This record gives sequence, structure tokens and C-alpha cells, in this order.
Amino acid sequence: MNRFFVLTPAVALIALAISVPSPAQAQVADVPAVNAKGDYITARVLGNRGYYRNTHWLVVDPSGSLNCRATPNGAVKTKLSTGWVVAASFSAKEADAVVMHQKTPWLRVMPQDPMGARNPQTVCFVRANNRYVAPISIDFIENGGVRALQ
Repeated sequence: MNRFFVLTPAVALIALAISVPSPAQAQVADVPAVNAKGDYITARVLGNRGYYRNTHWLVVDPSGSLNCRATPNGAVKTKLSTGWVVAASFSAKEADAVVMHQKTPWLRVMPQDPMGARNPQTVCFVRANNRYVAPISIDFIENGGVRALQ
């Protein structure tokens, strides 16, 4: 049995609304989550296209100065001021910037001064804990940050 459908103005309007693209909102990447102790176990996040790296971290140490060590829990190599941005250092394509040492996570970083200069030879370790560092979503910043939410 053949059926005929009549294109009414209401149906035409619905069809038009479905076919016209609406302005897309950019997706903002997640950042690594902490466990119950406030530790970051990884600097990688699972996204819709696999794992990606969270490369930038903000120093948030309440004391104002965070020890960056030569090895996990080793000698202090340099001190990082609260507010500085550090770049996570991933040793290989599939590697993580968070390394475990005596069941404690440490973030391998390259300190970056407030003016943006980075010294790739200066790699050190900070505790991967939310008392000391916070992950920065580069997508969030590139999409306008807080202004994009308003």
C-alpha cells in the first residue's frame, strides 16, 4: 500500500531546523583526577580518541615554594614559586610523567619561569599531589578560559 505524506508548514519547519547546523561548542578536555589521598596517579587522561597527556601544571604549594628534586624524594635541585607553570616531562610516547617511588607518585617536570622560558635540561620531580600542583587544561585556556563560561 502506498502512502502519501503531505509536507505541511510545521513539518517543513522541523525539517529545516534539523538540517541547519547549530553553532558548535568546543569540548574542553578533562584533567587528571586525584585519589582519596589527593595524589595524581597519572598525568594522562582518557579522551574520545584515546589517551592524551596533561602537559601543563600550576604550582599551588601553600608555603609559597615547592621543592623540585633531582630524583623522587632526592636532593632538592631547585625551588618553584607558587603560581609558576611547569611542563610535565614524558620520557617516551607511551610513558607517563607520573612515576611511583616507594608507593608515592612524583611528577617529572621541566620548570618554566613566569616569562615563559623553559630549560629542557632541567628536569626535576615534585610530589604529584593536589596540595602542591594542579593540572591545567590547555583546551580550557585556548577556548577562552573563564570568559567562555560567561
